[in-house]
Amino acid sequence: MLQTVADVLRHRRTQGWLVGGSVRDARLGRYSPDLDIVVAGEATGFVVELAGELRAPWFALSERHGAYRIMGRQGRIDVAALRGGDILTDLAGRDFTINAMALPVGGEGLIDPFDGASDLEQGRLVAVSERIFADDPLRLMRAARFCHVLGLRPDTALMWALQDQASLLSRAASERVAAEMVSTLEEGRAVDVLHLWNDLGLLRVLLPELSQSGRLAPTFALVKHLDDLVACPAVWFPNTGDLLEERLTRPVDGAVTRPVALRLGGLMHSLSGDEALTAVRRLKLSAALGSLLRTVAEFGPLLYDGDSSGALPAGSLGSPAGLVGRPAVLFLWEAAPWEPEVICIMAAAGRAPNEEAGRDSGTILGRARTLMTLWGRREVHGVPRPPLDGDVLMRELGLSAGPLLGSVLREVRLAWEAGETTTYPEALTVARAVLSGDRAPAT
Repeated sequence: MLQTVADVLRHRRTQGWLVGGSVRDARLGRYSPDLDIVVAGEATGFVVELAGELRAPWFALSERHGAYRIMGRQGRIDVAALRGGDILTDLAGRDFTINAMALPVGGEGLIDPFDGASDLEQGRLVAVSERIFADDPLRLMRAARFCHVLGLRPDTALMWALQDQASLLSRAASERVAAEMVSTLEEGRAVDVLHLWNDLGLLRVLLPELSQSGRLAPTFALVKHLDDLVACPAVWFPNTGDLLEERLTRPVDGAVTRPVALRLGGLMHSLSGDEALTAVRRLKLSAALGSLLRTVAEFGPLLYDGDSSGALPAGSLGSPAGLVGRPAVLFLWEAAPWEPEVICIMAAAGRAPNEEAGRDSGTILGRARTLMTLWGRREVHGVPRPPLDGDVLMRELGLSAGPLLGSVLREVRLAWEAGETTTYPEALTVARAVLSGDRAPAT
């Protein structure tokens, strides 16, 4: 792609420079198929011609700023018009010195007015100017991402600025903030990200709900376990490791991978359902991701009983000997369609597998494994269907369509899936018992 870029620049008799991540990642030896380019003069014509040569679609990232993206087959190309009339002025408006370097396309010689190459070599993150966060508060999140992903440390001035100006993040567009959260959580260990956000004062802006007393420590512990679980699902769930690994490859929506969604679920698990809904709306998350996070939050109160073991309350989800039968089926019903994700977070709220040796199946991990095995069985073999449906019940019992029929059918289905009934007559007996009042329907 770079050769095509050079050819189009030459044909248009204009200058172009590789900037930002293209230069930074190349100096770090990090492979990236993407290119970041600035061009002298008007950028639209260059983009149209380059996209035509590459036979690739393109769209505007910001027409006001003359920024565009070309989706090439080998990677994306971000193109922007040169700001300020020359490359040095353009670089002076960037965020960090490691991103304020440029290489002429088709030419030689690094342009590095702020000594970004030295900072990169020394592992330092340094601001180009004191106004970078006032100009664009999203740079607060970018600073955290560069520290986490690239292993950099802020210099003293930048650390002070980050902590002092963290509140500016509330001015950034919610969609951009959420995208930065997702990008940061895609690499490395999520628990390290959370500690970094917290140390920089960003976590209280991202999720002020977590500032409630007693929420941070268990959240960090749970997310640490989630990191381990995502890395080795079979260690946590020996009977369903393959199924869970396959599940983790499926994105939750068009932008968020399932491991990242799971980490966000861990981050928000201690929130109430209403608090989770508020956070989802504030960050403008997708309907699918919002559904997962709200479901996890609804199950949050069941994950702790107040002692350090993190065991589930015995009365809430089954006997101490394990979660089976009716309680297990009800759990899966309530968690659908996010059963494995809720179960993973449930497991991460307890002890890790290497801490469980010699403990009975009543531990939180034991119960989670029971649930995951049941989910896996239903995933592979399908959900057991009772031998009678609404039409049969209306015919046999003289019922009409409506809430009563739904209530009876729900109890019949629950009894069948829980193994309490195995034949047509038994299922019909359950239905009659609900109608007569001898059996309370599931709620």
